[in-house]
This record gives sequence, structure tokens and C-alpha cells, in this order.
Amino acid sequence: MAVTRYFAGSSARRSGAAPDPRVRLLGVWPKPLIRHTVAHGRSALLLGECLATDEELREALSHGGSLCEAAGSAASLSGSYCAIVSQDGQTALATDLAGLHRLWYREGSEGIEFASTPLALVRGSTADLDPDALAARLFCSDFHTGLPGGSLHKRATEVPPDRVLLLNGASVSLAPRNPAWNRTLFREGAEALREALETGVRARVSGANTVTADLSGGMDSSTLALLAARYRDEPLPALTYTDPFAVNDDDADYAALLASRASGLAQVIVKGDAASLPFTGMDDVPLTDHPSLDTVIFARDRVRLLPASGASPHLVGDGGDAVLGAPLTYLTALTRRSGLPRLVQETRGWARLRHRPVHRIMRSVWRASRTTYAETLTALAARLEGLPSNGFRGNAPRVERNIVWAHLGPSAPWGTSRARATVAERLRHAAESVDDAHGVDAHALRMLRRHAADTRLFADIAAHSDVRVAAPFFDNQVVAACLSVPAVERASVFQAKPLLKAAFAEHLLAELYERRTKGDYGACEYHGVRRNAARLRSLVEDSRLADLGILEPHLIKAELERAISGGYAAMAAIAEVVSAEVWLRGLDRALALPAERSVVLEGER
Repeated sequence: MAVTRYFAGSSARRSGAAPDPRVRLLGVWPKPLIRHTVAHGRSALLLGECLATDEELREALSHGGSLCEAAGSAASLSGSYCAIVSQDGQTALATDLAGLHRLWYREGSEGIEFASTPLALVRGSTADLDPDALAARLFCSDFHTGLPGGSLHKRATEVPPDRVLLLNGASVSLAPRNPAWNRTLFREGAEALREALETGVRARVSGANTVTADLSGGMDSSTLALLAARYRDEPLPALTYTDPFAVNDDDADYAALLASRASGLAQVIVKGDAASLPFTGMDDVPLTDHPSLDTVIFARDRVRLLPASGASPHLVGDGGDAVLGAPLTYLTALTRRSGLPRLVQETRGWARLRHRPVHRIMRSVWRASRTTYAETLTALAARLEGLPSNGFRGNAPRVERNIVWAHLGPSAPWGTSRARATVAERLRHAAESVDDAHGVDAHALRMLRRHAADTRLFADIAAHSDVRVAAPFFDNQVVAACLSVPAVERASVFQAKPLLKAAFAEHLLAELYERRTKGDYGACEYHGVRRNAARLRSLVEDSRLADLGILEPHLIKAELERAISGGYAAMAAIAEVVSAEVWLRGLDRALALPAERSVVLEGER
């Protein structure tokens, strides 16, 4: 946990003197994740995995534009980190492009305080919790990606990844941040992706004492493991998790195939059992910035990461799905005349894959193509208010229901009428500020930042097990390379992750990029619910969400009993609610901040 405080304090305001330009980092940060540099009269503190060279940093800091532009440029170089840049009493803060590393700020008694976690600013107090914001995040996932009204804490405001925070004396402002990528051809994007991933992996593992990597059998983690093995003198421990409760789990078979073909990998099989089922051991999960779905699989994460304890780094493929692909709304980009032949092919492919009528998928595509993101949020508000009071869930999700710009969360039908009305109002307010956020590329970026927020929490949880997670797919240069290619070219029903295949099929094992299946761990959730039925019943019997007026407890209880009995249940909603219940209890037990340890960044006087 870390706190950074900008002293534009009371003494400067009283005397009229220039504000003190010092920036102090308080709390506990691993030393390798702190970098300090001074160039051209500007001081920069970089928090995270900054892989840029000193020359690249100097060039970014010497940017001829404003301090905000310099901070945005400095935070967009190779790696994934926040940049805090100071000059002449001003400080500008920017996050990485994906938002894997976040910053929050608040106005304190001594000036403006900012931190890498909101818990540092609110001191873990439930009095600062905004219950309506928690309801908003439960009822619509887009509040996780920067919609106004989604900040969980009343006194802590998040710096969005597409903004730069400027502190000038006692004033605070958010400035727009220029995009860090331009449109390019598919082949050029693939080449940029290969260079960026190779750079990111090489910089992390070359010369490191201990390195491990996930080897799930999927494209993303396997690509990173194979790349990392190139830069190690000894075989790279590659972790493959197997679960006897999984159904149609062919991940292990693919992982074994890759390990047998790559001499640089030393496969480590990690076997799960009943003690690592979902919903097990949740009371031991560390407190995170906001509720994390990794709470539900905490026991599994702890078991599968055990061989990586002490490794620095442990490479994971998180983020690959989001940055390499695109949401199903990519189909709307094909509704122009020139795209119609491919639209017919793609919709037919999805219809065969999901066993759905072609005309229903096509109808959803045309409907979405004629609806804006703002209109979607407004429609969701009306739908949220009109949900029946019995918590009706409707039919199982189908492919055409995902061809939308936003959707309600799985637990929304369980909301109280008051909470649903409040969130509906926030959705309408948010719809007024998203005029420039429409289109499939904007949708893909929102999904990417939601995944980054989730991975950030996973990395925090893993750190408590002495595992330093590295997720190169969230690196700035990887994000820029992928987003430079239009989303419609990054996705197809006929080829999983075509950009990744184009980048590496000729350089790594080609069969890796021909896989069309994924492991299914859904059955594990039902086994876990039954095994942990007593604890789950206890959580919903004494529901914090019900106490806050967010959810109707009898609806949650009915769904939980359906899952325990083995019937089809809204398992995603159960996991979301349980994660929030555990998080709220953790907030109640939050401890004081660790002892102060500061790093002083001196600006020009």
C-alpha cells in the first residue's frame, strides 16, 4: 500500500509563497518498482514496471508541450506504470494506458493527497463508502471503467487512464490525454505487437534470479512462457493447473504438448482438489481496492501460485483476451456496404458455433449499429427501473444478447427498487457525458480497462503470497500496437486472436495458434457451492448488501439454494454478490496504514 502526498499546503496558501514542489511517496513499495529521474528541469517518479531507457525518459520529459503532455508521454513508454512529473511547483500525474496501475486523490487538511489505492486515502473506513456507487458497479459493469458515479469512496477520486491530473498550488484539474496510438495496417500492427511483447518479456526475465510463468495451454500464457524461455539459461518453470472437477478441460493436454515441443520449458503440474474449489477460504482473502471476483477462487489462486512464491517475476497471460480481441459489437462495423459479405460469413459462423438462428444474430447486429452508447445507457436505466420485483432472470445468455454497447450486471434483478432507481439516475447522468465514447474501438478500450482493473486486484492478492505478477499484455507498447489495428480486424469467429497468430506463428510453435477450444471450469463452481454451503448461507443471512439497501436478501437466498441443490443458477451473479459481501466485511476489519517510509522527489525551487 502506498500514499503519495503533494504539498501545496496551508502555509503556502496563507503566505502567498510558491507551493512546495516536493512529492513524497509514503507507505511500502517494492524497491524495483520505484524509479526516479530528473531531466530538463522536470522531476519524474515512476511507480510500476517502467521498462523504458533513460534516453527515452529524458526525451519524454523534454516534450515541448505542457507538463500534462510530458506526464502523458512519460507514462506511455515501454512497460506499465504511473508517472508523477513535477516542475516549478506544479505536478502532473498519469497512469498507464490500460489502467493497470491506478491513482486516486483527495483534498486533505495539508493540501492535495494522492495514492496508488483509495484505501490509503480513506483509511479503510466504511463511513467513506458510497453504497449507491457500489450498487452502480454491481448493476452495470461500465461503472468500473470510468463512468461518473462509480467511485466507491466519497473522499477519493480516481484519475481515469484517459486523463492527466494537474496539481497547481491548491487547485486540481483533469486534462484530456492524447491517444498514444495511430491507425496502422494489420501486418504492421502484428509486427509492432511481436516487438513489444519480446521487449517486455526480455526486459523482465533477462538477468532475473528467479522467473516462473503460467502455462495454461491457452494462446496468451503459452506465448509468454515460450518467449521467456528464450532468455533463460536454465529451463523455465512453467505452471499448469489441473482440476479433477473441471469438465472438458483440455488445457492440460495442450500445455503438455507445448512443454514436450519446447526444450526451454520445465512444466510444473499443480493439482487442485476439493480444498481449492471456488468459494473456499474466502475469509482469508486480502482487502483490495474494490470487490474482486478472485475472492471466489482465492483458494485456487493460492494453490496454483504456490510454486511461484518468491519468483520475480511470475508471467501471466491476463489481458490477452481483451487487448488481442474485440467485443461482439465488432460485427456492427461490417454493416457498411463494403463489409456485408464478411458480415454474412461472420454471423453464419456465430450461429453455427452457438446453435442460434442466423436471422436473430443479424437482427441484433443491425439494432446495435443504429444505437449509440449513450442511448444504450439510457435504455439500461429504463430497463433497470422496470425489472420485476421477483428478480426474474430471463433465459440463459445467448450470443445475440452480447451484441450491445453495455448491459446490466447479473445481480441487477436482485436490486431493491430504491437502489435500482438510484443507479438508473446515474446511468442517465453518465449518458450525457459519453458522446465521444461510441463505436467498437471505444467499446474494446472500455473492456480492456475493466480487465486491467480486475488483474490489478489479482496482482495485489498474489503479492500477499509473495508472488510478483507481471502481465505483459497490459504493457503500454502492447496496448498501443493492438489498438492501432481496428477492432473489426482483431476479431473473427473463424480464427482466435488473428493478430497474435500473425505476430508469432512463424516464430513460435505454430500449432499453438490453431487451437479453437477453451477449458471449462463451470462445474467447479457448483461443486464449490455445495462444499461451502454453510458459509455461503451465513453470508447471505447476514447480508451487508441488504443492510445497505442494495439487494433483496430473499432473492439471493433463493438463487443460492437453487445452486446448492444442483439446479441451473445465475452463478456469475452469486459470485459477484459473494465477492462484495466478503469485501465489505474486510473493509470493516481494515487495519491502519503501515509505518511511513518516504521517497522524496525534489523539483526545481
